[in-house]
Amino acid sequence: MMIPNLGAMLPALLEVLSYVGTGVTVLADRGHGLERVYINEAAASVLGYTLDELRIRPVFESIAPDQRALLAELSAGFRAGKPVPPALEFTGIRKDGTPVSIELALSSFRIPDGIAYVMLMRDGTPHTQSRLSLLEADRIGLVGALSAGFAHEINNPLTSVLLNLRLLRRHLSTGMSLAVQPAAVRCLDDIATGAERIASNVSALQSLATRRATAPIDLAAVVSAALRLAAPTLEEHAHVIRQIFPVRKVTGEESRIGQAVIAMLLFSSSGFDGQTTNISNRIVVSVEQRDEDVVLEVSDNGRDLTPEEADHAFDPFYRSSTRGASIGVGLGVARSVAATLGGEVNLAPRPGGGAVITMRLRATPP
Repeated sequence: MMIPNLGAMLPALLEVLSYVGTGVTVLADRGHGLERVYINEAAASVLGYTLDELRIRPVFESIAPDQRALLAELSAGFRAGKPVPPALEFTGIRKDGTPVSIELALSSFRIPDGIAYVMLMRDGTPHTQSRLSLLEADRIGLVGALSAGFAHEINNPLTSVLLNLRLLRRHLSTGMSLAVQPAAVRCLDDIATGAERIASNVSALQSLATRRATAPIDLAAVVSAALRLAAPTLEEHAHVIRQIFPVRKVTGEESRIGQAVIAMLLFSSSGFDGQTTNISNRIVVSVEQRDEDVVLEVSDNGRDLTPEEADHAFDPFYRSSTRGASIGVGLGVARSVAATLGGEVNLAPRPGGGAVITMRLRATPP
């Protein structure tokens, strides 16, 4: 159904968004820097300004100095035709000079000689979050998708630990002879192995769920931890082949990068028929250095991409009847995380059938 006079409704919509505390900003980029076309009071208050004060200030003065060059490069890439992610995170500078974490949900449209962005923004610091952000909600979706497999990975070693503890208790309660001491030692070894496996799995989950400061990160280690968490889910559908080589570090936040990796793995695994297991089903996960980039590639020989999937796979919480089915986690947040770090995520058909998802991140200068 057509909505009549949508243009006349826009001011009222913007007023409602401002009333509920959602910052709205419209920026234009014609190749001469970012121009602020519109901003509401909620967006100005995130940065500690009044509307009149912020209108006359250059856009980049409100961005942390170490991120200005990256955002300028991102905008130049978007202007040239690179895909715009559904969300970005960056550090803003308030009027009093203090930094503030900001999350943007954004859309774009072409204008003469450039591109314009419509952005919903809010303070991303934990103590001010009254509603789930796009990235936080997607993380919950990822953890939910992994929960069954993670429970399996915890329950198996935990059962072994409990059985061995009962057996060891029986040996001790009956008076341990020299003949049974080797069996008791084996029980202790099995307990230690099971406990270490549980600790490793919990550590991998914590790295996905706990936010930390930006730092140099070993992408190979992050991918290995993500595979440990996702293995039970992936191996229900396909044989996982790992081709992980030593690489230079990348600068980023471990939990965000881990979240992007998990999303790529789950999207790939959903390309197979969940009711049919076939030893020829393969998911190949590779990490390698390519010039100045560290590249993660997840490829599968599952279903071919449909035109709809190719067009919408990067939409937030994308679901299709095939890839992404029952997961509700698309590749949009993976693209957002990579873009925030100056990288990119792309999806393409795999020659011979299936799909290839590629994430490129800049290597940290040595």
